[in-house]
Amino acid sequence: MSHPIFLAVLIAVPLTGCAPGPSEATSGDTTLRARPDGSFDLVVGGRTLLSGAPRPLTLREFSPEAPLLWGQFAYDTGTVTSASPSRGSVRREGEALVLTLDGEGQSATYRFTRSADEVTIAVRASSTTLTPRGMALRFACTPEARFLGFGAQYQKIDHRGERLPLWVSEQGIGRDPDRPSPFSGDPWTTYFPVPFFLDPRGFGLVVDSDERVEADLCSSDPNVYTLTVDEPAEVTLRLYTGPTVAEVLRAFTVLQGRSAPPPRWAVDGAWIGVQGGPDIVRSAVERARKAGVPVGAVWVQDWVGRIELGGGLWEIQYHWTGDTTLYPDLPGLIKELHAKDVRFLGYFNPFINPKLDQFAEAEKNNYLIRKQDNSAYVPLISVFVASMLDLTNPAAVAWFQTFAKKALAAGQDGWMDDFGEWLPYDAKLFAGDAPREHQRYPGRWHKASREILDADKVIFSRSGWLREGHAAQVVWVGDQEADWSSWDGLPTVVPAMISLGLSGGIGWVTHDVAGFSGGPSSKELWLRWVELGAFTPILRTHEGLASGKNWRWDSDPETTLAFSRFARIHKALADTFVKLGEEHTATGMPIVRALALGWPDDPRAVQVSDEYTIGSDLLVAPVVTPGATSRVVYFPKGHWVDVWDPKAAFDGPLERMVAAPIGRPPVFSQSGRADLKEIR
Repeated sequence: MSHPIFLAVLIAVPLTGCAPGPSEATSGDTTLRARPDGSFDLVVGGRTLLSGAPRPLTLREFSPEAPLLWGQFAYDTGTVTSASPSRGSVRREGEALVLTLDGEGQSATYRFTRSADEVTIAVRASSTTLTPRGMALRFACTPEARFLGFGAQYQKIDHRGERLPLWVSEQGIGRDPDRPSPFSGDPWTTYFPVPFFLDPRGFGLVVDSDERVEADLCSSDPNVYTLTVDEPAEVTLRLYTGPTVAEVLRAFTVLQGRSAPPPRWAVDGAWIGVQGGPDIVRSAVERARKAGVPVGAVWVQDWVGRIELGGGLWEIQYHWTGDTTLYPDLPGLIKELHAKDVRFLGYFNPFINPKLDQFAEAEKNNYLIRKQDNSAYVPLISVFVASMLDLTNPAAVAWFQTFAKKALAAGQDGWMDDFGEWLPYDAKLFAGDAPREHQRYPGRWHKASREILDADKVIFSRSGWLREGHAAQVVWVGDQEADWSSWDGLPTVVPAMISLGLSGGIGWVTHDVAGFSGGPSSKELWLRWVELGAFTPILRTHEGLASGKNWRWDSDPETTLAFSRFARIHKALADTFVKLGEEHTATGMPIVRALALGWPDDPRAVQVSDEYTIGSDLLVAPVVTPGATSRVVYFPKGHWVDVWDPKAAFDGPLERMVAAPIGRPPVFSQSGRADLKEIR
């Protein structure tokens, strides 16, 4: 007969060997707990901020292709071979906490290093069974998790349940998934993606990479969110620990940057988009000033010339020198405008047309992007082809700047720094590789202008990626359709502005009044769009692609009167915008704010994507539906006074249908501000 103690040992040993318990390590206020399946919890200051799903890392081997079609990229991985390490354990190394994963020929480490505002997570992996091209990082998706941000997004601000490809690209003309075309995008294509999300519970996470990232936010599996990045074996994540949303943005915008303030003149007056030659420009300024419009600047995109496309459509010439036939004395015209305290804004983009004079010099000096055979890369742009400036070549950047300096010498006060999204995936460059440089291209393009401008000049741009706030100044939210479409028209402007504020490091936002593509626009659309423009940091009109058919500020006396009124309302808010811009510079908080930034503990406020606040005081709820004379407004906690009728007030949290006739968009103040008397 066996001894009872011996039996107990025989039973206990195999049980312990088959089911090892979790391991744990602590450094300061941070604890890392790991389970044998590789899943883990990262606890900071008593809060569990990050939990890895079982088998939290998958290595991926594939050969990606991304053909360029009109600024968008048909990304295809081809066949993917993947493998995951299956076992996890934890140890402490100095001040760092280290999760080790191994098994099945794969190994990886997550090194968690705590600093004052963040936990840096350095992930390193290797494989004996495949050659990694990327990795997928899997995290537990709790019921409370929210995913706000990811750059300029156009339908909503909380992206739980979505799958977002984070790759700089053209938005596309039209984004309705039920009406695709060769030129259309989809609900997630964007000029300005950012691999960062903010959870309103008071933390945020960024993938610090310039490679393509895909965020599957509890879409494929409601219990898991996955960040897939095309980094072969190393990637760094940064977890911003808060514990408030303001502290998260302050810390994140140290990395992302904070957009530089424009000069005061850019905020005080309206920017009028006008083209067609000096007489048309002069006439527009005089008529607007006579109508009482505080004109800050004219934006003249066709100073470089233009091309008639037919059917009332015009395209500007993609050139870096002035068209002396259309504008025979541009310096003289600008001098006239300056004498009236009106600035002149021009236009540049990074394309170089092979039919124009700059191409030969660029090709000779290796200033162009190239194909793998070293010939100039000349993709289709719209109705013509063009190459792009190779911004990895310092000599090419300096060459472009000689043209930009000539524009400044002629008196220009800045320009639209257009495009930046088109660098082909398979281009050959002076330095670096295109898949990584593609995401950096917008920042390089904007920096080329910014570094030659003084504080009294301004650029406005639309594209960006990680760290763009260091290069950007004013960002407009892209080429919306001149219509009411919820996919690409007026309703998409507010989500884009506030999502940029949540994640882009962008304080100074603007948009085209009233859209660019499509059309023709209607009178009602123009009137509703200028209402929104008045309560935007920069008020700027655009004639649109169908400039000969679109409704404009001077299409009839009633519209001109409305433009004058709302431009003066905007001017009345200039001190507010400037003060909030200073706050953005100091803290990273945007001027135009999602309700989630002011009321992160309010589940309803966190979901609102069609309202915003200017700072913390003014609540703006634009009308973006045709024929509407009222709309539902959600009032978060506070006492909200109607700026048009101070006798009307609402105490939040509350949802109410409010009157909203044309000329009186729903706007409310918590302070009953005296400086807004003019708008009544």
